[in-house]
Parts: sequence; C-alpha cells; structure tokens
Amino acid sequence: MKEKALLLGKEGKDPLPYRKIFGSRIRSLREQRGWSQTRTALQIPLSQKQLSRLELGDVSMVDRSLLVRLAEIFQAPLASGELNQWLHAFGYRPHMLPELPLPPNAADLLAHYAPLPAAIWDLGRFIRYTTPAMEALYQVPIPDLPGLQRNWLWQYFHADGVLGKAYAPDSAERVLNRLFWEWEPYYLEPWNVRLRTALENAVGLSWREIQARYHIPSEPLAGPWSEMVTVERDGHVLQFNCAMADIPFRPDLHTVVYRPINDAATRWCEQIARHGSTMATKGAGSE
Repeated sequence: MKEKALLLGKEGKDPLPYRKIFGSRIRSLREQRGWSQTRTALQIPLSQKQLSRLELGDVSMVDRSLLVRLAEIFQAPLASGELNQWLHAFGYRPHMLPELPLPPNAADLLAHYAPLPAAIWDLGRFIRYTTPAMEALYQVPIPDLPGLQRNWLWQYFHADGVLGKAYAPDSAERVLNRLFWEWEPYYLEPWNVRLRTALENAVGLSWREIQARYHIPSEPLAGPWSEMVTVERDGHVLQFNCAMADIPFRPDLHTVVYRPINDAATRWCEQIARHGSTMATKGAGSE
C-alpha cells in the first residue's frame, strides 16, 4: 500500500501523454549509470515490479515525493532543473530549497556578462557562484567562504561583512522586502526556520528586529528587480545598477549582475576586461 501511495498521488493532474515519456527518461537515466532495476528500486525505495511499471508508464499518477527522490538519486535532473519540468508536467509546485546543486552550465550563465561583476544567488540568499570581477570588486571570494559567510544576509548585517555599506538604506529596505515576500510561502518550513535562527545567532539581530528596522513587510514590489550598489576602491566611488534575473527551470536560483552607472565604475570594468581581476583589485577605478 505504501508503494501504491507513492505512485498514485492525489495532488497532481493526470498527465496521460507524459507518463510514458517520463518512464522512458527514468529508464534512460538508470541505464546511463549501469544500474539494474533492483538496485535503483532499493534506493528509492520501491519494489522492482513498481519501478518496472513506472518505466513503462503503466501508472495512473506519480507522487511528488517520488519525483523528488528520483531526481536526488540520479542528481543530474536536480542540477539541470529537469526535476521542475517533471513537477510541472504532473501538476506540482517547483522544488524550492537553498543550496541545491548548481546547474552544469553555471559558468556559462555568467560568462556573457564579463567583465561585469555577476553572481548566482539561491532561495536562501547564499551566494553560490561569482565572476572574477565580483570577487575583485569586494576583494573576497564569497562562494569559497565557510557556512553562513556565503550568505547575503550575513555579508550585509555582520560586522565583518562586505555588503553593509554597498546598499543605501532605502535600497536595502527594498531588497529585504522582496526577500520577505520570496520567503513568505516557506516561512514555517524547516530549512527556513533553521536558516533564520542561524543568521540571528550569527549577526546578533533577530528577524523581528530586521522587520521593524526596515519596515517590512510592506506591499510586494513589482519587477524588475534593480537597485544601486556603491563600492569604494582606492579613493574612487564605483556605482552600479544591480539587477536580478531568473534562471530557466531553476526558480530557486537568480543571476545578479552589476552594470556600471558612473565613469569610475565604467573604467574599473574596462580595466577588468584588459588586465583581469588581479589588476583591477590593485588599482580599482584608475588608469
């Protein structure tokens, strides 16, 4: 009965044309790894008979938790966003958690922004991947830092963070208000409670205090997401427009790019293009 419940979900729609396509895809993923049905079924767990039916498309529905589990054991669908395509086809909500695997083309997603500072953030506001220009701008390889130090909120609120002076108060208020509404559907989920508690302990500021200080929640803000960021380098004030964009099939991830809006920032980016991040770190904003 437990196996049947996994296969015959109640929440989703019945995607009759899709079941066989999905089953064929699961068989392909399994065979690419050289796994038998028995070995794969044990990892789910299902019986070999139930997995065989799934691969043949001989099921009336597939439970959301089973789709997520299949993506976890095969890994590639989790990173590429294919899992969210499965979930959509079966009528379920996307898979949204912080610190999921990055897509295999993460570097390519940011490469076309070069030499501008750019990064990939996730739902938990962990800074997952940055261009060399972003590291040079803040002089810190944030994705390589341990634990919470990779989190935007830690970098903004902690005394040792590098983002505290980059955002004007009204800009920070808008950024945090957008974050509040993005987190609101997950406010009681274990990952969100754990993350907020860890951040509160790390920065010495409660979530309620943050809400009071920055007047959140206010009304949800319409897109597009865009704020000004100011960074001082070698006596020069670099100003950028910070814009956020979605990543296809990965609603848990966003790209963030800094576009220069004053001459000093433009010269700094040109220096990055000519000499690389090391030169720009040594002489930001000047020739």
